[in-house]
Amino acid sequence: MCALVGGVGILLLDSIILQTGIYYYSDDVYVLYEVAVHSLTATPWFVVRPLQYLVVLAANYVYLPLWLGASLLCVIGATILSGLACERLFERRLPKAGWWILGLANPLLFYLVSQPDIVSQALCNLFFAGALFAFIGEFYRLRGQVPHGRRADSAAVVLNIISAVLFFTKETGIAAAIVIPATTILLRFKARRLSPIFLLSILVPIGAACGWIWLRLKFLSLLLPDKEGGRYSLSLSPIAWVKNFIITLALPITPLPSSFLAFELLRSVWTVVALASVILFIRFLLRESWCRPETSLPLLVVAASCAPMILIRTDELYPSMIAPLAVSIVLLFSFSKMCRLSLVYGLMLYAASLGNAIIYYLGADFDLLGLQHLDYSIYGKSYQFDPICPIGTTAHVGWDGTDIGHIAYAYRPDIKGRITCIR
Repeated sequence: MCALVGGVGILLLDSIILQTGIYYYSDDVYVLYEVAVHSLTATPWFVVRPLQYLVVLAANYVYLPLWLGASLLCVIGATILSGLACERLFERRLPKAGWWILGLANPLLFYLVSQPDIVSQALCNLFFAGALFAFIGEFYRLRGQVPHGRRADSAAVVLNIISAVLFFTKETGIAAAIVIPATTILLRFKARRLSPIFLLSILVPIGAACGWIWLRLKFLSLLLPDKEGGRYSLSLSPIAWVKNFIITLALPITPLPSSFLAFELLRSVWTVVALASVILFIRFLLRESWCRPETSLPLLVVAASCAPMILIRTDELYPSMIAPLAVSIVLLFSFSKMCRLSLVYGLMLYAASLGNAIIYYLGADFDLLGLQHLDYSIYGKSYQFDPICPIGTTAHVGWDGTDIGHIAYAYRPDIKGRITCIR
C-alpha cells in the first residue's frame, strides 16, 4: 500500500509537470547534452553519472518523459527500503496506517521527481536505502553471533555490490559507499567472520572507488575553479558544519513547503518551524539511543554518510537521501501515542511538496501577497532561465551542431550548438 499511495502522490506531481508547460531549464543541459550527442564522456560539466545517463538515454530512445517513471520507481523503492531499515534498526513494526502515509510523507518529493538531472539523486537514494537495509541486517546478525554460512556471506556480498553501485549514482552517495562497507569490514573482523567470499567481494567497492577516482580526475579539468569549484570545496568552519547539519535534518521533516525560503517573511516562519522540528527529532533519537545503545552505531553510520552535505555543501535536494528514514523514525515513535496527529503530520509533509510544485509552476516572478521574492534553489531566477524544451511535449532531444553561434553551456564556450526539441 505504501507503493500504491506513493505512486498516486507522485503521479499527481508529474501531472503538474506534464500539463502545465514546465520546461527543462539550464541545469538539465548536463544530462540532456550527453543524451543528445549519445556520449557519456561528452559531459559539459565536471562530473560523470553513468547510471543517470543510461536511464535518460533509454527514455530518449522511446519517449523522453519516461524518465519520470524511473524517478517514481526509485523514490518508491527508497521509501520502502528506508521504512524496512527503520523497523529492523529499532526492532519495532510501523503500523499499517504509518506505511500508508509514509508513501506520501516527503516535503522534497517534487524536487526529487521534477527534472532529468535529478534522476541521479533518486538512484542514489534507492541504493543508499538498500545498502543501509543490508548493513543493519548484517549488524544484528554479527551482534547476535548467528552461525556463519553461505547465506550470511551472500547478504554481505550484496551489501558490497550495492555500495559499489553508489559510486556511480551521485556525489552525495560517495561517503555512504565508503563508510558502510568499511564499517562492515570492521564488524566482521571483530567477530572473526572474514570469509574468503566476503574478502573477495570487498574488491567490488574498491574497484568501483578506483573507477570513480579515475573519472573524477579525467573530468575535473573541465571545471573552471573560479566559476563553480568554490561551491563544492571543503568547508573548514565548524559553524558552517553545524548549520549544514541542522539544514540537512530540517528539510526532510519540516511540514512546510521549502519554497517558503524564497519569500522574505515566510523564510522566518519556515526557519522557526524547522528548528522546532529538528529539536524534537533529535530528542526522539537521543531518548531511543539511551534506551537502546545498540542503535547508536547504525545511526552514526547514517550521520557519516551525510558527510558531503555537512562538510562541503548542503542543498534542498541532497537531504532527500535520508528523508524516508527520518520520516519513518518520526512515525515509528509517534504513532503509538499520537496516531491522528501523525497522520496529519504525514499529510502536511506531502502538502508541502505539493505547495513547492505550485510555486515552481507559478515561476520566479510570482508575487505572493506582495512579499519580496528571494533567489532560492529552483524557485528563483538563477535557476529558471534559459528554457530548453517543454517537458510534456518533447518526445526526444537531438543535437544541432551547425548552430555555431549558440553556446550550449556558459562555462564551456568550446561547446557550440543547440539542443533540439523533437515532438
